[in-house]
Amino acid sequence: MAAGVSDRFDIDATPEQVMRALEDVERIPEWSSAHKSVEVLTRDDDGRPIRIRMTLSLLGFSDTQTIEHSWTESSTSWTLVESSVQRSQDGEYALEPTERGTRVHVTMSLEPKVPVPGFVLKRGQKHAVEAVRKGLTEFVLSNYA
Repeated sequence: MAAGVSDRFDIDATPEQVMRALEDVERIPEWSSAHKSVEVLTRDDDGRPIRIRMTLSLLGFSDTQTIEHSWTESSTSWTLVESSVQRSQDGEYALEPTERGTRVHVTMSLEPKVPVPGFVLKRGQKHAVEAVRKGLTEFVLSNYA
């Protein structure tokens, strides 16, 4: 069963500052407790990460997965390439300028390989977007604003 989640939140920083933080994927473990390690496998001509391997632990599940990013000036999206516990995962951070900074739209959907009760899957996704809201905001303001 696939499940999706989305959220919107504001950061008092420019879209360019938020994008620089998102491009700094090796530092995700600094703002997301679920991420234990992140390694960039390939980069595009502008130095942005394309293929990434990361180890995560959330709600008692651990996974090492490979994802592939695509980038625009105002968004980054990703698709799962390989995982031991997920069949699919897609997500996006889309940035929109506001009067005070940036509105971040985050969406994510995933489908586990093994049956997981829907409420557990939703709880994990809710925890993930809450961590993004708090962690990414603090990371941007501390390092890029």
